[in-house]
Amino acid sequence: MTVALDALRARIDEIGAHLARISGDASLCTMSRSGQPAPAVKYHEGAWAALREVAKRAKPHGDVIAEAVAARGRWAADLARLTERGAGRDWIAYRTGGLDALDSLIAPGD
Repeated sequence: MTVALDALRARIDEIGAHLARISGDASLCTMSRSGQPAPAVKYHEGAWAALREVAKRAKPHGDVIAEAVAARGRWAADLARLTERGAGRDWIAYRTGGLDALDSLIAPGD
Protein backbone atom coordinates (compact mmCIF):
# COMPACT_ATOMS: atom_id res chain seq x y z
CA MET A 1 0.00 0.00 0.00
CA THR A 2 1.34 3.41 -0.90
CA VAL A 3 1.70 6.36 1.43
CA ALA A 4 -0.98 8.21 -0.57
CA LEU A 5 -3.42 5.35 -0.08
CA ASP A 6 -2.60 5.22 3.64
CA ALA A 7 -3.26 8.96 3.91
CA LEU A 8 -6.52 8.57 2.00
CA ARG A 9 -7.68 5.82 4.34
CA ALA A 10 -6.84 8.02 7.34
CA ARG A 11 -8.93 10.85 5.83
CA ILE A 12 -11.82 8.44 5.25
CA ASP A 13 -11.65 7.36 8.88
CA GLU A 14 -11.55 10.99 10.02
CA ILE A 15 -14.63 11.90 7.97
CA GLY A 16 -16.40 8.75 9.18
CA ALA A 17 -15.78 9.70 12.79
CA HIS A 18 -17.02 13.24 12.15
CA LEU A 19 -20.09 11.85 10.41
CA ALA A 20 -20.85 9.64 13.41
CA ARG A 21 -20.56 12.65 15.73
CA ILE A 22 -22.86 14.93 13.73
CA SER A 23 -25.43 12.19 13.12
CA GLY A 24 -25.44 11.16 16.77
CA ASP A 25 -24.49 7.65 15.60
CA ALA A 26 -27.93 7.33 14.00
CA SER A 27 -28.18 5.20 10.88
CA LEU A 28 -27.74 7.41 7.85
CA CYS A 29 -30.32 5.37 5.95
CA THR A 30 -32.83 5.87 8.74
CA MET A 31 -32.12 9.58 8.78
CA SER A 32 -32.69 9.78 5.02
CA ARG A 33 -35.98 7.90 5.20
CA SER A 34 -37.28 10.06 8.05
CA GLY A 35 -38.34 12.73 5.59
CA GLN A 36 -36.41 15.40 7.47
CA PRO A 37 -33.79 17.11 5.30
CA ALA A 38 -30.25 16.70 6.60
CA PRO A 39 -27.98 18.45 4.10
CA ALA A 40 -25.11 18.91 6.57
CA VAL A 41 -25.01 15.19 7.30
CA LYS A 42 -25.45 14.29 3.63
CA TYR A 43 -22.57 16.62 2.67
CA HIS A 44 -20.17 14.73 4.93
CA GLU A 45 -21.61 11.38 3.88
CA GLY A 46 -20.92 12.33 0.26
CA ALA A 47 -17.33 13.24 1.10
CA TRP A 48 -16.88 9.91 2.86
CA ALA A 49 -18.47 7.96 -0.01
CA ALA A 50 -16.44 9.67 -2.73
CA LEU A 51 -13.14 9.04 -0.94
CA ARG A 52 -14.08 5.42 -0.25
CA GLU A 53 -14.79 5.01 -3.95
CA VAL A 54 -11.31 6.30 -4.77
CA ALA A 55 -9.66 4.05 -2.18
CA LYS A 56 -11.44 0.98 -3.51
CA ARG A 57 -10.52 1.70 -7.13
CA ALA A 58 -6.93 2.71 -6.31
CA LYS A 59 -6.18 -0.29 -4.10
CA PRO A 60 -4.85 -2.61 -6.85
CA HIS A 61 -2.41 -0.07 -8.31
CA GLY A 62 -2.08 2.73 -5.76
CA ASP A 63 -2.71 5.65 -8.15
CA VAL A 64 -4.91 7.70 -5.85
CA ILE A 65 -4.81 10.92 -7.86
CA ALA A 66 -5.75 9.29 -11.18
CA GLU A 67 -8.69 7.58 -9.50
CA ALA A 68 -9.72 10.81 -7.78
CA VAL A 69 -9.71 12.66 -11.11
CA ALA A 70 -11.84 9.93 -12.71
CA ALA A 71 -14.23 9.92 -9.74
CA ARG A 72 -14.49 13.69 -9.88
CA GLY A 73 -15.76 13.47 -13.44
CA ARG A 74 -18.44 10.97 -12.43
CA TRP A 75 -19.51 12.94 -9.35
CA ALA A 76 -19.62 16.24 -11.29
CA ALA A 77 -21.80 14.65 -14.00
CA ASP A 78 -24.13 13.24 -11.34
CA LEU A 79 -24.39 16.62 -9.63
CA ALA A 80 -25.18 18.31 -12.93
CA ARG A 81 -27.95 15.76 -13.65
CA LEU A 82 -29.39 16.13 -10.15
CA THR A 83 -29.33 19.91 -10.35
CA GLU A 84 -30.98 19.86 -13.77
CA ARG A 85 -33.73 17.57 -12.46
CA GLY A 86 -34.35 19.79 -9.45
CA ALA A 87 -33.30 17.11 -6.95
CA GLY A 88 -33.69 17.72 -3.25
CA ARG A 89 -31.20 19.50 -1.03
CA ASP A 90 -29.91 16.25 0.48
CA TRP A 91 -28.88 14.84 -2.90
CA ILE A 92 -27.24 18.11 -3.92
CA ALA A 93 -25.40 18.30 -0.59
CA TYR A 94 -24.26 14.66 -0.92
CA ARG A 95 -22.73 15.17 -4.38
CA THR A 96 -21.29 18.56 -3.41
CA GLY A 97 -19.57 17.03 -0.38
CA GLY A 98 -18.10 14.34 -2.58
CA LEU A 99 -16.84 16.85 -5.11
CA ASP A 100 -15.30 19.04 -2.42
CA ALA A 101 -13.51 16.04 -0.91
CA LEU A 102 -12.23 14.94 -4.31
CA ASP A 103 -11.06 18.47 -5.12
CA SER A 104 -9.12 18.67 -1.84
CA LEU A 105 -7.54 15.30 -2.61
CA ILE A 106 -6.56 16.28 -6.15
CA ALA A 107 -5.25 19.75 -5.31
CA PRO A 108 -4.67 20.04 -1.55
CA GLY A 109 -4.36 23.56 -0.23
CA ASP A 110 -5.98 25.24 -3.24
